[in-house]
Amino acid sequence: MKNNLVLLILFVIFFTSCEKVIVVKLDEGATQLAIDAFLNNKQGAQKIRLTKTSGYFNNAPSPAATGASVKITDNEGRVYNFTDVNNNGDYVWTPFPGDTLVRYFNSYTLSVTYSGEEFQGSSIAYPSPFIDSVRYTTKQESGSGGSTTGEQEYFASFFAYDISGITNFYWIKTYKNGLFYSNPGNMNLSQDGAFAGGGSDGFLFIRPIREAITPRDKPLVIGDSINVDIYAITPETFFYLNEVRQQTTNGGLFATPPANVSCNIKNVNPNSITKVVGWFNIGALSSNGIKVK
Repeated sequence: MKNNLVLLILFVIFFTSCEKVIVVKLDEGATQLAIDAFLNNKQGAQKIRLTKTSGYFNNAPSPAATGASVKITDNEGRVYNFTDVNNNGDYVWTPFPGDTLVRYFNSYTLSVTYSGEEFQGSSIAYPSPFIDSVRYTTKQESGSGGSTTGEQEYFASFFAYDISGITNFYWIKTYKNGLFYSNPGNMNLSQDGAFAGGGSDGFLFIRPIREAITPRDKPLVIGDSINVDIYAITPETFFYLNEVRQQTTNGGLFATPPANVSCNIKNVNPNSITKVVGWFNIGALSSNGIKVK
């Protein structure tokens, strides 16, 4: 028994003494243009963000892509020119009073010319349902051991009806005290007021979608405000955002190999080796909110 113990100790010492730190050098690949173009019908300036991709382990903000020509053209011939006034990669179009970028069911083409290459993407503008109201309820907060502390937790939900007659896709975005809930795990996506597959055309949004605007681990307190946007998206954008959610929350024991998400913006020259990443969606947006009192 004693001999076996000695052998075990020698075995552990031998293998731990052979440990060596290996630094893996990864190919970073060519820098690509990245386009973030999610546009809506809200009053005020509309923005398209252009940046350049950087290395995987680079934690610095992505560098701005300046000097580009950016415009959107709809199927009725209207042209919307976006300009980078501050030379920071934010290309902005500001409407005249009463004007809007979104005209329901029109098709739009985004064109970006950068470093001698032209990139294009397309989207259709869909309407967004009116949000009747946002309400909140209370729930006793459970203390350790299941006892109650007497403090109140507040959870909000919204009430809206899906637009009937067509298949609709929505991104429900929540802001607490003006800050967007940006955690991909809380991304609230809906088809016809329900989950993927729909099945509730024209009806009230189902309860899990309505109540998802307040993450269960982030209850509201008195004085908090919560605002909700229902953003109309295309079917392609719906599946793209599902891809984003899957890839950004992909972890744990049963994680799948990471994969690139889709892009709907392409180089107009199919023979060019210059690629682009990004997404373009244009659609109506409705809003409502409440303050906890």
